[in-house]
Amino acid sequence: MNDNQAEGKGKGILGKAKEALGNLTGDQGQVAEGRANQAEGSAQEGVGGVQQGVNNALGRTGGQEKTAGQGDQVVGGLKEKVGDVTGNQDLQAGGTAQQGKGKAKEGLGNVKEGAEKLLGGDH
Repeated sequence: MNDNQAEGKGKGILGKAKEALGNLTGDQGQVAEGRANQAEGSAQEGVGGVQQGVNNALGRTGGQEKTAGQGDQVVGGLKEKVGDVTGNQDLQAGGTAQQGKGKAKEGLGNVKEGAEKLLGGDH
């Protein structure tokens, strides 16, 4: 997962939360804003998918691991916040766990990137 994919996924999750909140409160503006966020997030994820395809074709993996970790941290942070706002402790705990997993992935990606540069794999 790269930055565009992670940010797009985050916008989609935030959009779903806004839409749900709007439905709960009867705020149609909030519902519309949530749906717009979801559409924007989906488009951004698509751009990220193209970028990832190019990186895969070029054999770059360290950066992918790093950005996947960053993506997990972003999505985990959003889940944690939505869980906090909605009182959903399972979602909040899941978000905290996903952030930890993301930090570990990012660290592994940094190591891979360093190794790729040392071995001449930096394209």
